[in-house]
Amino acid sequence: MCEARRILILEDDVQIATVLRDSLGDEGYEVRCVANGRDGLLVLQSWEPDLILLDLTMPMMDGPTFRSAQRMLRPAVANVPVIVLSGARDAHAQADRLAAVAAIAKPFELDDILTTVARICRRSH
Repeated sequence: MCEARRILILEDDVQIATVLRDSLGDEGYEVRCVANGRDGLLVLQSWEPDLILLDLTMPMMDGPTFRSAQRMLRPAVANVPVIVLSGARDAHAQADRLAAVAAIAKPFELDDILTTVARICRRSH
Protein backbone atom coordinates (compact mmCIF):
# COMPACT_ATOMS: atom_id res chain seq x y z
CA MET A 1 0.00 0.00 0.00
CA CYS A 2 1.33 3.44 -0.84
CA GLU A 3 1.66 6.29 1.61
CA ALA A 4 -1.01 8.39 -0.13
CA ARG A 5 -4.16 7.72 1.80
CA ARG A 6 -6.66 10.37 0.72
CA ILE A 7 -8.49 10.47 -2.60
CA LEU A 8 -11.03 13.02 -3.75
CA ILE A 9 -13.38 11.78 -6.47
CA LEU A 10 -15.27 14.29 -8.61
CA GLU A 11 -17.87 12.26 -10.51
CA ASP A 12 -21.52 13.07 -11.20
CA ASP A 13 -22.55 9.51 -12.11
CA VAL A 14 -23.69 8.08 -8.76
CA GLN A 15 -23.06 4.46 -9.75
CA ILE A 16 -19.50 5.17 -10.91
CA ALA A 17 -18.77 7.28 -7.82
CA THR A 18 -20.09 4.55 -5.53
CA VAL A 19 -18.04 1.81 -7.18
CA LEU A 20 -14.90 3.95 -7.03
CA ARG A 21 -15.50 5.01 -3.42
CA ASP A 22 -16.19 1.47 -2.23
CA SER A 23 -13.33 -0.14 -4.18
CA LEU A 24 -10.73 2.42 -3.14
CA GLY A 25 -12.04 2.30 0.42
CA ASP A 26 -11.58 -1.48 0.39
CA GLU A 27 -7.95 -0.85 -0.64
CA GLY A 28 -7.43 1.26 2.48
CA TYR A 29 -7.81 4.76 1.06
CA GLU A 30 -9.80 7.51 2.73
CA VAL A 31 -12.18 8.65 0.00
CA ARG A 32 -14.50 11.62 -0.41
CA CYS A 33 -16.86 12.00 -3.36
CA VAL A 34 -18.54 15.04 -4.84
CA ALA A 35 -20.69 15.43 -7.94
CA ASN A 36 -19.24 18.65 -9.39
CA GLY A 37 -16.23 20.92 -9.38
CA ARG A 38 -17.84 23.57 -7.19
CA ASP A 39 -18.32 21.06 -4.38
CA GLY A 40 -14.79 19.77 -5.01
CA LEU A 41 -13.38 23.24 -4.36
CA LEU A 42 -15.39 23.43 -1.13
CA VAL A 43 -13.89 20.14 0.05
CA LEU A 44 -10.38 21.40 -0.74
CA GLN A 45 -10.88 24.31 1.68
CA SER A 46 -10.73 21.97 4.66
CA TRP A 47 -9.35 18.63 3.41
CA GLU A 48 -6.15 17.90 1.50
CA PRO A 49 -6.25 14.79 -0.66
CA ASP A 50 -3.18 13.01 -1.97
CA LEU A 51 -4.82 12.33 -5.34
CA ILE A 52 -7.85 13.54 -7.29
CA LEU A 53 -9.94 11.48 -9.72
CA LEU A 54 -11.61 14.00 -12.00
CA ASP A 55 -14.52 13.49 -14.38
CA LEU A 56 -14.42 16.09 -17.14
CA THR A 57 -18.15 16.47 -17.75
CA MET A 58 -20.13 17.47 -14.66
CA PRO A 59 -22.91 19.95 -13.91
CA MET A 60 -22.35 23.35 -12.25
CA MET A 61 -18.57 23.25 -12.70
CA ASP A 62 -16.90 20.87 -15.14
CA GLY A 63 -13.54 19.16 -14.74
CA PRO A 64 -11.41 21.64 -16.72
CA THR A 65 -12.87 24.60 -14.80
CA PHE A 66 -12.26 22.81 -11.49
CA ARG A 67 -8.68 21.97 -12.48
CA SER A 68 -7.97 25.58 -13.41
CA ALA A 69 -9.33 26.78 -10.06
CA GLN A 70 -7.50 24.03 -8.15
CA ARG A 71 -4.16 25.07 -9.63
CA MET A 72 -4.65 28.61 -8.26
CA LEU A 73 -5.15 27.46 -4.65
CA ARG A 74 -2.51 27.16 -1.95
CA PRO A 75 0.43 24.94 -3.03
CA ALA A 76 -0.54 21.94 -0.88
CA VAL A 77 -3.80 21.69 -2.84
CA ALA A 78 -2.69 23.15 -6.17
CA ASN A 79 -0.05 20.45 -6.60
CA VAL A 80 -2.24 17.43 -5.85
CA PRO A 81 -1.94 15.06 -8.83
CA VAL A 82 -5.04 14.49 -10.95
CA ILE A 83 -6.20 11.44 -12.88
CA VAL A 84 -8.74 12.35 -15.56
CA LEU A 85 -11.77 10.08 -16.07
CA SER A 86 -13.57 10.68 -19.34
CA GLY A 87 -15.70 9.08 -21.97
CA ALA A 88 -14.41 11.55 -24.56
CA ARG A 89 -12.34 10.21 -27.42
CA ASP A 90 -9.66 12.79 -26.74
CA ALA A 91 -9.42 12.06 -23.00
CA HIS A 92 -5.63 11.73 -23.15
CA ALA A 93 -5.25 15.03 -25.00
CA GLN A 94 -7.53 16.74 -22.49
CA ALA A 95 -5.52 15.24 -19.65
CA ASP A 96 -2.35 16.65 -21.19
CA ARG A 97 -3.92 20.11 -21.43
CA LEU A 98 -4.91 19.90 -17.76
CA ALA A 99 -1.45 18.69 -16.67
CA ALA A 100 -3.01 15.51 -15.30
CA VAL A 101 -0.73 12.62 -14.40
CA ALA A 102 -2.94 10.08 -16.19
CA ALA A 103 -6.16 9.61 -18.13
CA ILE A 104 -8.52 6.66 -17.93
CA ALA A 105 -11.20 6.27 -20.56
CA LYS A 106 -14.77 5.40 -19.61
CA PRO A 107 -16.02 2.76 -19.54
CA PHE A 108 -13.06 1.53 -17.53
CA GLU A 109 -11.99 -1.67 -15.88
CA LEU A 110 -11.85 -1.28 -12.11
CA ASP A 111 -8.44 -2.97 -12.05
CA ASP A 112 -7.13 -0.20 -14.34
CA ILE A 113 -8.20 2.42 -11.81
CA LEU A 114 -6.69 0.56 -8.85
CA THR A 115 -3.43 -0.09 -10.70
CA THR A 116 -3.13 3.50 -11.90
CA VAL A 117 -3.88 4.91 -8.44
CA ALA A 118 -1.26 2.61 -6.87
CA ARG A 119 1.30 3.58 -9.54
CA ILE A 120 0.74 7.31 -9.06
CA CYS A 121 0.93 6.90 -5.28
CA ARG A 122 4.27 5.11 -5.53
CA ARG A 123 5.64 7.78 -7.88
CA SER A 124 4.53 10.72 -5.74
CA HIS A 125 5.91 9.43 -2.42
